[in-house]
Amino acid sequence: MTVSGRLRSVVGGVVVGVLLVGSVALTMLAADLLRWEDEIDRSDAAYVAGTDTTRTWAPETLLPAAVSRSLLGVSDDLEYRRAVQQFWASKPRAPILKFDDVTTRSGAEREVARVADETDDPVRRAQLLVLRGALLLEEARNSPVQREVFARRAIDLFKQATTLDPANADAIYDLELSLKLLRRAGAAQGEGGDARSPNPDSGSGASTSGGGL
Repeated sequence: MTVSGRLRSVVGGVVVGVLLVGSVALTMLAADLLRWEDEIDRSDAAYVAGTDTTRTWAPETLLPAAVSRSLLGVSDDLEYRRAVQQFWASKPRAPILKFDDVTTRSGAEREVARVADETDDPVRRAQLLVLRGALLLEEARNSPVQREVFARRAIDLFKQATTLDPANADAIYDLELSLKLLRRAGAAQGEGGDARSPNPDSGSGASTSGGGL
């Protein structure tokens, strides 16, 4: 066999090997796609039903999880779900009893804000803004000295949410609640009364569903 013949043989073998590896990788990716879809559906159902609120939405994959997650484009879906999960894990409607509660709430707000800033989906971004606003509204209710500051920040977020998604009932409800809180705070200050008195009848984010997974 000539040198050129041997070279063609080697090149041909390399090409066949590459094609085989590519075929196996595509097969594995297709299998991972089914695993991701199944895990997301099952985790969503369990989370919404309240049977498992610690779901991680992380299936066992054939390819490295980071690789299949990136190639299949599910990273944004997971980021959204985990931000919502962290919001509810912070127990936004519970009273703050210790410093750890403050830390947990602050961490949840930062994560929700980060994911909201990075998402291109207006509906999801609106829901995340509602969640962040709900946390600020709770701060307003629990912080007599800075009540007006937190309420105004919450109002701004709820207004952004209604602009992004006019159908978001949570944003509309919480915006009205924030305005009510702000008016009562202003009235109390104007009368020289106790700044702690203007609490709305219902807790912050009372209508907030936590976003559709």
